Amino acid sequence: MNMKGGAIIPIAAGDVGNESTKPGNDVPLLLSTKLIPPRLGRGILPRSRLEDMAAQVAERRLSLLKAPPGFGKTTLATIWADRLGSQGHTVAWLSLDEEDESVQRVLFYLAAALNQAAPEVGRACLSLRAELTFFTMETLASLLINELTGYGRPVVLFIDDFHRISDSVLVGALRFFLQRAPDLLHVVLIGRRELPNALLEHLYADDLLEVDGHHLRFILDETRDLLKKAGVELEQAGELSAIQQGSDGWIASLRAFLLTPQINPGGRPRLATRSICILFDELMQSLEASSREHLYQLGLLDKFSVGLLTELFGAPRARQMLTLLQQRQLFISALDESENWFSLHPLFRSYLKKECIEQDELAARDLLLRAASWFALHEYWLDAIRLGLESGHTEAVREWINQCAMELLEQGDFTTLVMLEKRWKLQEFDAPIQLKMARAWAMGLALEVDAAQTLLAEVQSRTGPESTLEKRPLYWEMQALNAMLLGLADHNERSGALAVSCFEAVPLRPWVTNVLLNLMSCSHYHASRWDAFYTLPPSLLDNSPTPNLLFHDCYRQSIHALAESAQGRIGPATECLHILLARIDQTFDLSLNRPNPALVALPQALLAQLAYLRGDSQLAESYLAQCMDFIAMGGFLDCMAAAYCTSARLQWRRGFATRARRTLEQLDVLATQRKWTRLRARVLLERTWLNLRDGKHREAIACSHYLVELAAEQGEDVSLDRQVYAHLGALWLAVNGLESKAGLLASSAALLAELEQRQLQIMYAEVALATGVLCCIQGERERGENLLGKVLGVVRETGAISVLQDLPVADLCGALEGKVSDEWWTGAQGWFSENLPDEGAVTVCNAALLELTVKERQVMHLVAEGKSNKQIARDLNVTPETIKSHMKSIFAKLKVDNRAQAAVMLQTG
Repeated sequence: MNMKGGAIIPIAAGDVGNESTKPGNDVPLLLSTKLIPPRLGRGILPRSRLEDMAAQVAERRLSLLKAPPGFGKTTLATIWADRLGSQGHTVAWLSLDEEDESVQRVLFYLAAALNQAAPEVGRACLSLRAELTFFTMETLASLLINELTGYGRPVVLFIDDFHRISDSVLVGALRFFLQRAPDLLHVVLIGRRELPNALLEHLYADDLLEVDGHHLRFILDETRDLLKKAGVELEQAGELSAIQQGSDGWIASLRAFLLTPQINPGGRPRLATRSICILFDELMQSLEASSREHLYQLGLLDKFSVGLLTELFGAPRARQMLTLLQQRQLFISALDESENWFSLHPLFRSYLKKECIEQDELAARDLLLRAASWFALHEYWLDAIRLGLESGHTEAVREWINQCAMELLEQGDFTTLVMLEKRWKLQEFDAPIQLKMARAWAMGLALEVDAAQTLLAEVQSRTGPESTLEKRPLYWEMQALNAMLLGLADHNERSGALAVSCFEAVPLRPWVTNVLLNLMSCSHYHASRWDAFYTLPPSLLDNSPTPNLLFHDCYRQSIHALAESAQGRIGPATECLHILLARIDQTFDLSLNRPNPALVALPQALLAQLAYLRGDSQLAESYLAQCMDFIAMGGFLDCMAAAYCTSARLQWRRGFATRARRTLEQLDVLATQRKWTRLRARVLLERTWLNLRDGKHREAIACSHYLVELAAEQGEDVSLDRQVYAHLGALWLAVNGLESKAGLLASSAALLAELEQRQLQIMYAEVALATGVLCCIQGERERGENLLGKVLGVVRETGAISVLQDLPVADLCGALEGKVSDEWWTGAQGWFSENLPDEGAVTVCNAALLELTVKERQVMHLVAEGKSNKQIARDLNVTPETIKSHMKSIFAKLKVDNRAQAAVMLQTG
C-alpha cells in the first residue's frame, strides 16, 4: 500500500501492498514517523557535559533517561543518536504511544525499528505480521535476539516515551529481550517515570547508566549561555541568578521566558507562562482524583519528609504519595544525600499552591498550621515561623520566636528577625531582655539603625543606671552593639576603639566576641596598621552541627582578603576566599539549612573583583551572577563597592554603557540612604572613569570637582580612600588634557610616598600609572618612566593587569608616542591588550595546566566555581570517589597542596 507523506511503510519485500489482518490481530500498519528520531530544533545549546555521555551509552547494556516533561530528554537522546551514528554504530529509534498497549505490538515495532536501521535484523518477526498475536513473547523476542547475534555490529536502540504504556506491557515486551540480548545491543529508554524493578534486576551496577532531572537541569553557566544565544541581554547580573532560581534549570520554563522575556518590578522573572500552566493541568488530570487532592496540598510546603507527610496525611497515604511522586517523576528532588527530605520544582509548587488555596482556603490554612507545629516540635524554627505566618496564626509564631530568636541570630539568619520586627512592630515592654537584644542585633545587622537604637534604649531603661552596669556583661554587650552600629556607619576608627574597650573589659559570649574581633580587624585594615591586624586573635568557631559562629568568619575572612589584595597579594587573597567558600559548603553539605545568601555574597563579590583585576571577565561575571541579588543586604561597604563597580566596568566593556551608569546610580542610592560618604566618593570616581571612556568630558569634570569637595570635608574619621579617589580623578582629567591643576605632580609625589609607606600596592599602582603618564606628557620623561617601570613591576608581581587596561585615556599610545623609551613599550604593550599576561609570566603555570587531562580540566573549572566534590560528581555524573581520584592527580601535576591553590593557579594560567 502506498500513502503520501510516508506515514505508512511496508514491512518486508513480500508484504508490500498487503493490508490484510487476521481476526484478533491488533497490530495495524506501521507508522514510519514512530521509527524516526525527532528533528532537532533550532537554537539548541551545546551541553558537552551531557552530550559526552554518548560514550557511556555505547558501553552500558541499558541507559535510562528519566525526568518530568520539558527537561529535554528526547533532545539529548537525539543528540546521542546522531553522535553514535556518526561514530559507526547502528542506531534504531522507536517512539511509543498509548495505542502500543500490547506486548506483541511493542515487539513488532521493535523489530521494525531495528529493521529500518539494519535490514538484516527483524525480518523473521516482521514476516509473522498476519499471525503475530498467536506467537508468545519469548518466540518473538528470540527471533530478534538470534538476528542481532548474527548481525555482529554494535546496535543502539532508543525507545522514547516508555511511560505511555503500562508497566506490565513494558516488562512483558522487554524483560526476556533485555536479559538474553547479545552484548552488542545497547538500549536507551526515555520516559517520565521509574523503570519497573523487573527490568533492572538482572543488571550489574556498571551495566546501567541513569540520567535524571538533576543532571538535565541547566546549571547557571548554561542558563547564561542560553540567554546570550537567544539574544536576551539582562539589565543586572542578579537577574540571571533570579531566572536560575525561579526556573530551577528547567528548560521548558527557560524556553517560555525566552518567548516573552519579562522581569517583574520586584526583580523576579516571569516564568509561569500559560503554556507551563497547561502542561501542569494535563499532568494533574492524568492522576486519580484522590492523588490530585493531596498533591495540591503538598504545594503548600517548601520541603517535606516522610515524617511530615505522615503527620499530615497518615502513614499509608504518605508512603503512597512519595512513591507516586518518585515513580512518575513529578518534579520531585531530594534535598539530602540520604533522601530523607524532598522538595518540588518551584513553578510546580506555586501552581499546586494556587490551586489548593482557590479550592479551600480554610483547609489550606489549617494544613499550614499543622505543618508549622510539626516543624516547631522538631525545632526547624525558620520553617515553623514561615508556615505559621502564612497560616495567619501569629500568636503561635510569637511564642516560637521567643524560643529561637538568639539561635536564628547566631546562625546568621538575622533577615527573619528583621522581617518579623517590621511586620509586627514588636515593642512590648514585657518582652525578655535577651529577646530584645537579639532583635536589636538583627536590626543593626540589617542596617535598620534607628530601630536598633530604639530597642537598645528600651533595654537600657530596664537595666538601671549605667554606673551600676559597668561590671556586668549585658552592659558591655550593649556597648558592643553600639560599636557595631558605628562600624556599619563606616566610622571605623571610633568603632575599633570602642570594640577594644569592650573586648578588654569582661569576657563575653563567643558570638559577641567575634563581632568585636571583626570590628577591630576592620579598623586596623582601614588604618593600615598591619602589625596589629595580623596579630589579632582568630574568630572563635565551634564544632556544633549548626554553624552558629561561621557567619562571623565570612566577615573576618573577607576583611583579610581585602587587606591582602590591597597590599598586592591577590593570589593569597583569592585562596583565602576559596577556602572560606569550601568550608561553608562543607559545613552545610549535610544540613537542610543553607547559609544566609547575604553572607556568602561577601566573598563572592570580592572574588569577582579579584578575577576582574587579573583580567578574567568571564569568571568575574560568574561570581557576580551569584551575589548581586544579596550583596546589599550584608552591610559591608567594601564588598558592595567591589560588586557594583566591577559589574559596571564589565557592562561598559561589553558595550552597555547605559547599564553601567544605571548600576552606579543604584550604588549611589544605597550610599546616600546609608550616609556612606566614602562609598559616594567611590561612585563619583567610577562615574569620572565612565564619562572619560565615553568622551563626556563636562560630566567627568563635574564628578571630579565634587570628589575634591568630598575629600575636603572634615569628619571624625579621616579617610585616605577619599583623598586617593579625588587625586585619581584630577590626574585622569590632566592626562586627557581637560584640566591640570597647579602642584598636581607635587601632591602626587606626597600621596605616592604615603601609599608606599602603607604598603597599599594596588592604589599605588593606579596613582603611579596616571602620574607617570602625566609626567611623560609634560616632558618629565625620566621621572615618568621611573614611575611607569614601578607600575609594570607591580603588575608582573600581582597579575593585576586591569590596572593598566583601565586607564581612562582614549589613545594612550598616541599620547606617549616618542615620550617613553622603546624598552618600556616592549615590556608594556602586551599588558595593554585584553589578553592575559605575556607567556614569560605564566610559562610554568601553563606548562603544568597542559598536563591535565580533559576530564581533570573540567573538574578544575568546577572547583574554581567553588563547588564541592559531591556537587562536581553530580554535575559530571560520576561518583565522589572518582572526583577525589581526579583531585589527587591534579594536586600532583600542579604541585599544590589544596583545592584553593589549584583554583588560583587555574585563574592565573
